[in-house]
Amino acid sequence: MATEAATAKHLHLTVITPARAVLTADAQGVIAPAFDGEIGVLPGHAAMLSLLGTGELRVNGLDGKVRHLAIRGGFLQVNQNKVTVLTPESVSAEEIKPDELNAELQKLSSQPHLKADEMAAFETQQAWIKVRQKVALASQK
Repeated sequence: MATEAATAKHLHLTVITPARAVLTADAQGVIAPAFDGEIGVLPGHAAMLSLLGTGELRVNGLDGKVRHLAIRGGFLQVNQNKVTVLTPESVSAEEIKPDELNAELQKLSSQPHLKADEMAAFETQQAWIKVRQKVALASQK
């Protein structure tokens, strides 16, 4: 069984939120936003568990195309070429509507001066909007 994992030519990825399974796909590789940088996973990767941050999840498909998803933190597990991402929120590039993001960012920016205890929530919301913008732009390339 260990040699099967080491010689496999692809990964099986599942991205799950509490509301739905966002993506189930085979991939050549996955690059995920860890809480302190990025983490790459290729076939044969050792088993591990990682804390994720808000950012772009890139999936290198078997067809050579790259899929982009925005994720909002969570956990990534790798075990025998199965990669599971558990995240509270995720959207694919195709689901992102730039006009809605711009309106959301404008509404957030127009808030009056925030107190110190409100800044963390503001920054979290702002980061989530910006990563969705990044994913939408990346998928257009």
